[in-house]
Order: sequence, then structure tokens, then C-alpha cells
Amino acid sequence: MIGYLRAVVRYLYRRSSVRISDSHRLFDAVVLPPSPSALALPTALLPLPPVWVERLASTQTRSFRVVHNGVLTGSWDHPGDLPHRDGRLFSITKSVLSLAWGIADAEHRVPTLDEPVFRGLTVRNLLRMDSGLTFDEGFTTLNRQVRTFLHPNARRTAREARVTEPVGADFHYNDYHSLLLGLLLEEGLLRSGWNPSGPVAEPVAAWIWERLLAPLGLQFAGRFVVDSAKLRFPKTESGLCLAADDVARIGLLVLAGGEWNGQELVPRSWIEASTNPNNGWSGAASFSRYRNLAWGPWLGTGRGYYGWHWWGRHETGAPNTVFAMGVHGQLLVISPRHNAVVVRLADRWALDAWWPEVILDGLDSGELS
Repeated sequence: MIGYLRAVVRYLYRRSSVRISDSHRLFDAVVLPPSPSALALPTALLPLPPVWVERLASTQTRSFRVVHNGVLTGSWDHPGDLPHRDGRLFSITKSVLSLAWGIADAEHRVPTLDEPVFRGLTVRNLLRMDSGLTFDEGFTTLNRQVRTFLHPNARRTAREARVTEPVGADFHYNDYHSLLLGLLLEEGLLRSGWNPSGPVAEPVAAWIWERLLAPLGLQFAGRFVVDSAKLRFPKTESGLCLAADDVARIGLLVLAGGEWNGQELVPRSWIEASTNPNNGWSGAASFSRYRNLAWGPWLGTGRGYYGWHWWGRHETGAPNTVFAMGVHGQLLVISPRHNAVVVRLADRWALDAWWPEVILDGLDSGELS
């Protein structure tokens, strides 16, 4: 408890010294070096319309990228920010974790989907976030969200989670699910005999770097926030930090069904299953818990769904839009309909409208070409 309270006090004392997207600089982190095969994305930049430049500048956006047909066509960075700045992705980390789990699942290194793994819960419960685990949202008290974010022993924190609601009956987005999956991934890698062979030593961070980010040609150094300098467990619910161009690579990988330069990095079957609304939660009633929160109105329209750590939007007559989202408006939007990927890294949501809809409207109108 003393170590946890010290971590809280230290964070409260230091957090005003950095902007939200740079908050990873307040924590210990694993360095994720550029890939040995790093290459810049193919680029043919077009100027963003003035309405978009104004929108980005006025909403605490730090980086914004548009990729069409595999080519970077739109790029904007907040004045003073360098294009290679690594921003904390917060819950986009969860979606990357899903990809990493899919790779390990294909190699039988982790428990199967319907195998009980924690208090009778299955991997599927954790991916779908319908475990019945108790969780409180917000950062105004020393609640469970603060505990999962700041406790210097994430492994112990994950194991302390308690089931208090019916299992499989309700969608409840919370960080215990992703911490537990990270812990299970770590255990599975060690049990299966996998050892890091590159410059990253921590098993989960190394797995994500060696099997996902490095093959994608990670161009700029990133980081993975860990719980503490002593225990060094990667924060698999919120700790990944990458430059916007490299986040776009992840979107392009998903858009291509898990293939990159002719190599299958993530099984296509996993990409399809993890982003399929039939495998997750869909319809306004599924998200009634959130009706009074900022994301409640959009979820109440019935257009959205949640899969295995991926969000999505139902489309008519076209493949569904898929997106990953962080608490402060970090976004990775993947639109097969437009063959496009859009990335927003930011300090705040800072928009009355729903960012994914605004981005998709921009793609529809041709403003984000």
C-alpha cells in the first residue's frame, strides 16, 4: 500500500509538468527501438483543408495522419512537435495486445479462447470484456481505475480483480481485462519456452516488438510504460507509446488482413474474428451502462460494436469500419470502404462530436483525401 500511495503522490506532483500525450515520460518504460528494416511509409502529401487544420489546432491534437491506398497523403503535427514524437496511446494498446495475442494463439503459446484462466473466466470473457469483474471509472478518487493505472505491481493488481456481476451477461469496459491478458501472455510465453532474441528483454514487450512492430518496419523509437523500475511489467492496458506514422502501420496491417509485405504477421482468421460484431457486443442495449457518459449517445445509436479489444461501426453494403481508441481521443480508424487509415494522437478529446464519425465524414466528403 505504501508503494502505491507513493506512486499516486509522485504522479499528482509531476503530472502538470507534461502534456497528457507525453505522460509516459513520468514513468519507467521499456525502449522499443526502430526496426532494423525501418523504412518510411510511401508518401505523396496533399494539403489538409483549412477547416481540418483549424479543427486539429483547436482540439489539442498533437499528430494526425491520413493514409490512402497504402500512401501517406495527409500529415499534421502540432507546432513545435516533431513528426517522430512518440505519444502515449492509452487504450489503443488494448487493440495491439489483441493482435499480439492472436499471434501467440496461432502458435499455441497461450490458453484457448474458452479455457478457464482466472476465477472461472475464459480468455473470451476477457477479450469481450464481459467477465463481471468489478471496476469503477474515473480519476477523482483512489478507485480501481486509478489502481490499475498507477499501482507499481501490475501483476498483483490484476490478480486482485473480483467477479461481482454475472459472467457473460453485460459489457463492462475495464482495464483488468487487458492486464490479465498481458499477464496470461507473459505466462504463456515463458511456459512455451519462448525467449526474447532482440534488444527488448521484457517478454511481453519483446513479443510485441519482435513479432509485430519490428516486422512492420517500426520507423521511430517507441516505448512501453512498465509498472515500476523493479518489476517491469508492461502496462498492457494503456502503456504503448509510438509515433503517429508507426501507429498507421498497425492500421495498414489490419486493413490487409494481417499481411505485411507478403508475410502473414497476424492470422487473417484472428483479424476477422476479433473485429467481427457477432463475436462481441452490438446494439444500443449492450452499452446501456454508458448512456450517461460522453460516449453514451453514439453507442446509443446502435451503430457501434465491440469485438475482441477492437471497436467497430456497422456499415451498410461495405465492410465494417474498425477502430482503436484511447481515453483522451487517441484514435486509429481503419476504413476498408475507403481503403484508408487515419491516426489521431492527442492530449484531449476536445470535441463535442464523436471523433470517429467526424473522421469518416471527412473521408466520405473527400476532405481527407
